[in-house]
Amino acid sequence: MIKLTINGLEVSVEDGSTLLEAARFLGFPIPTLCHMDGLSPYGACRLCVVEIGEGPKAKLVSSCTYPAQEGLKVRTASARVLRARKMVLELLLASCPQSKTIQDLASAH
Repeated sequence: MIKLTINGLEVSVEDGSTLLEAARFLGFPIPTLCHMDGLSPYGACRLCVVEIGEGPKAKLVSSCTYPAQEGLKVRTASARVLRARKMVLELLLASCPQSKTIQDLASAH
């Protein structure tokens, strides 16, 4: 088992779990578009972005592909994360304005 902290809550997850799986285990909603159960994640849409680390070393990663690591600190809804998701959704809407799925995601986030 691996222990990490998500939004201030410590969680233990199986080795090999992704940050997306760990966050969803705790009930934190993370939007996804390219992630499908039963398929290998590849992080193409970047909608599932989360922030890891602290201070100047903090960075954004796609939660569907990033492995849970011992002691990692994860934020799923920081201002930086929300800005990044908004930008991704704006780009998707510009590319696919008629897509109901994209419209629904944009209105929810």
